[in-house]
Amino acid sequence: MAANSGHTAAVIAYEESGQPVKIVYDTWTPRPHFIIKQYQPKEDVSNSELQATFDIINHFLHKNSQFDTQAILAFHRGTWYKQHTSEWHAHLCVSQEEYLKEAKIQITESPKTREWSGAKTVEEGMKNWYTKQMKNYANYKNDCIQKKIPNQTVVQKIALSMFSSSEFKLVWLSSSPRIGIVAQSPSTSNMMSLYTYMEKTRVDAEKELSQKQAKFKNFGCHLCLYVHGQSGTFVTCRQDQILNENGRIDDITNIVGYIQMDESQYLEWLPHNLRQVWLNEFGRAEHFVRT
Repeated sequence: MAANSGHTAAVIAYEESGQPVKIVYDTWTPRPHFIIKQYQPKEDVSNSELQATFDIINHFLHKNSQFDTQAILAFHRGTWYKQHTSEWHAHLCVSQEEYLKEAKIQITESPKTREWSGAKTVEEGMKNWYTKQMKNYANYKNDCIQKKIPNQTVVQKIALSMFSSSEFKLVWLSSSPRIGIVAQSPSTSNMMSLYTYMEKTRVDAEKELSQKQAKFKNFGCHLCLYVHGQSGTFVTCRQDQILNENGRIDDITNIVGYIQMDESQYLEWLPHNLRQVWLNEFGRAEHFVRT
């Protein structure tokens, strides 16, 4: 989570003159995240600050290509947001190996937060955190697989197609609790339009789901946008596997991001005919939430 006045001062990773946001190392939690923060912190973010976020991330990744592969810009939402701070922030999630190389040099003071668990070095802190998280997600996975879900759930008839737009549509990803975002025409879509669509989708989905099932109120999730180093802010496409309505698994190349969900809530939302197929794939895959 983003730094606040109670712990180690912010360690700058990248900044640009005149921009309202900066990129700092995550000194709150020992994970391979950079945190995007405002110079003048507040609870919300303006459109100009969002645009600056997209610009500065693309410039940072372009100049630091070691972080470019599989980078994800994540916005935590609902019950998963602002658990340690009231300030607006976003997460740039990168390779743990590459992040650690730089963090060992740049973070010179061992953070004293509970999340670092008294680690004496950045490397020790990240190793301990990763080991703990792997155990946690193994437990989440087992709980999800063993959970008894009725054949008919009250939310399974809320079709993903309800939330499609002329630019983007939603798909079920086949081996993780993620709803994929497909760009209809990637060459003409930008990060701002993708973010706007994802925010609206989360709000609309929460409204529909919580009317049927109260536990979807304040719907906790991560809005995850694929990003890479570039001079513009067009969406970034990556390949993934999706579950079609007939239960078939297909490869698709124009996934531009995803909504990371709670494992059991995802399972309940899945149509009944897809549930066992997804559980089989989920059971074979490693489950770890990077964002």
